[in-house]
Amino acid sequence: MARIKLTKTVVENLPTPEQAQAFTWDSVLKGFGVRVSRAGVKTYVAQFKVRGGKERRMAVGRCDRVALDTARREASKLISAADLGGDPATERREAKNVSEDQNPLFKDFATRWLEDVAARKNRNSTLKHRRLLLDNHVLPQLGNKRLTEITQRQIEDMHHKVSKKFPVAANRTVSLCSAIFTTAIRWGLVSENPALGIERNVEHGRERYLTLDEIKMLQTALDESPSQNSADVVRVLMLTGARVGEVLCMRWDHLDLKAGVWVKPAATTKQNKIHRVPLSPPVVDLLKARFKKQQSGKKRDKSEWVFPGKSQQGHMTTIRTFWAAVCKRAKIKEVRIHDLRHTFASLLVSSGESLPVIGALLGHTQAKTTSRYAHLLDDPLRQASERLAIIAVGSLKKDQ
Repeated sequence: MARIKLTKTVVENLPTPEQAQAFTWDSVLKGFGVRVSRAGVKTYVAQFKVRGGKERRMAVGRCDRVALDTARREASKLISAADLGGDPATERREAKNVSEDQNPLFKDFATRWLEDVAARKNRNSTLKHRRLLLDNHVLPQLGNKRLTEITQRQIEDMHHKVSKKFPVAANRTVSLCSAIFTTAIRWGLVSENPALGIERNVEHGRERYLTLDEIKMLQTALDESPSQNSADVVRVLMLTGARVGEVLCMRWDHLDLKAGVWVKPAATTKQNKIHRVPLSPPVVDLLKARFKKQQSGKKRDKSEWVFPGKSQQGHMTTIRTFWAAVCKRAKIKEVRIHDLRHTFASLLVSSGESLPVIGALLGHTQAKTTSRYAHLLDDPLRQASERLAIIAVGSLKKDQ
């Protein structure tokens, strides 16, 4: 192997090879050289043998970025380490792995967070939504950055970009990043959360309550529907205020129809907590009728699910198509399935129930969640105030 004293001029004038790569070796330090690729990239390298006689070759640095003398000194250290029985190439790989574990790419840590942290707390629908936020909005901009490289400005830029088309989703991406970095802090990978303190877009809460006339029209449309299984789902939603996912996952062993109680498992609730719900007589009657029908039907009709799907093992997973059709039949516009839950709460407020009681029925764990219905108390409170005023005025007149 021919050697030549490497100088800055020699390195600059090394030709580009026709083959994949070519090496020129230094005559001053054995094992030190320059590798030139077919693309013309020149890299200082160190070559040495480790235990067992295996030959290793390591890159020291690109010639346009590292001074020749610096590269020669670094190569000398690597070669000396190998002469003393070490394996610098393996040690570098291990050190790189440790470094990457302690400061992973955001995309790798976010995936791990979804699988190890979020999966324990969130329902499948929430996980799916968060995965979509990551894939569509977050990872394209932050995915290939290391955790410690991400700044508040970068997250603000992402939020601003997403806000142009999806202002609400933009807020959710910031919340998602904040949750991920909170875990990273707890695990000792970063010291600060760059997603904190970012101004969010204003969100206007959408509240839609069915009027009594709309409820009657909906009930008529349900009675006339050819799909009574889906119609029963809607009836249970109207009478319990439950979330549609909770009802679709309802099992017979969750119900005590004699006591009139539905115990929602933690796995099906948004708060991941068991929720015990008292059932009104109309709901109990509906469920008893369904149970009787299932038990008296064919063997294939019997199921552990209250609302079984088309397969023998699963349950119904959606009623979106049915809901759109029944709303069209009832001539009700701009009503979501979730608005049945709001309507349930509004009717309770109108009947004089307190917010804590309503929150308990809906499964709210925080009072502020139920407080969104507080303004609905204005009318019954005004009526009570007026009744009191009439009594008080009448009493004053008697005294006079």
